Amino acid sequence: MEQRTGRPQHRRSVYHGTQAQRQDVRRVRTEPPRSAPEYPPRSSRSASYRRYAAKKRKRRALRRLMYLAAGLLILAAGVLAVTQTDFFPIHGGEEEPAAPAAAAAEPTAEEAQSGFIVAVDPGHGGGDIGAEGVYFDEWEMTWKTADYLMDLLEADDRFSPFMTTDGTEYEKASQRAANAVAGGAQLLISIHGNSGEDPSYAGFECYPVPPGRTYNAESLAFAQLIADGFGAANEKLRGQNGVRYIYYDANNEKQIYEVSDTTVHTDPTFTLLEECGCPAVLAEQCFITSPEDVDAFGDEDGCQAAAKIYYDAICSWYETYGQTS
Repeated sequence: MEQRTGRPQHRRSVYHGTQAQRQDVRRVRTEPPRSAPEYPPRSSRSASYRRYAAKKRKRRALRRLMYLAAGLLILAAGVLAVTQTDFFPIHGGEEEPAAPAAAAAEPTAEEAQSGFIVAVDPGHGGGDIGAEGVYFDEWEMTWKTADYLMDLLEADDRFSPFMTTDGTEYEKASQRAANAVAGGAQLLISIHGNSGEDPSYAGFECYPVPPGRTYNAESLAFAQLIADGFGAANEKLRGQNGVRYIYYDANNEKQIYEVSDTTVHTDPTFTLLEECGCPAVLAEQCFITSPEDVDAFGDEDGCQAAAKIYYDAICSWYETYGQTS
């Protein structure tokens, strides 16, 4: 059979049909595919397909509910976390005022129950410098000594000490006494420094609650223990043995009596001793106007030594009086 040139023979037999049929085939082949199949109307769908579609809709709705529930749980957890912080306090739609801060000098109930309560009064501070000394002001010595004494008392689990003031602002003696009462003080020591125009004035003296007042006997015993401690440390004791009584007359002039004079006077004594509500002693640690006295009980080492004397006196007094208070 003769071989024909040009178009290959087998291409002619790809499709056998009429010309119109061949045109339909070419049209179908050249049309782009549809983007999505056309579903028959709902009324013409089979029962099995309708069941399948219903199940699919249910699953889709269930997933949406699960997503919604998860979102609500996350939101609730976030709100709960916020309400338990101090960043955005929630109080039923109205912010409540913050509770006033407790006075720094007052111990908590737990602290008050943990041991015998000792109030340490630093005497000055908060703008009140006290007397002026040769090297420093009175408040510097009294606060340094009070800090050392607090350290010793806090290290002893028999005691629960606190200061009558935090030193941030000036507080009168009456307010410091009120702080001692509020803190439940069972014993009080008030630390001061003496001063005089003559640098030769020197020595230690202290003042307990006077005769005729509640707590005189306990205060006198405490004062004698303190004076004995300073005497043992070679400090000069003013008066008979370093213990005296003090009053203020109608002209607000000091009236000082030796401890041997047990006369009951109606004139007031130091406000802190009158109003603190417990055995108390006000100590004049040394003369801050005397270089020798400052070297003994006013400088850094001297304040530590004085704090140790007060601490030892508190411990001795506690053994006799404190355990029955």
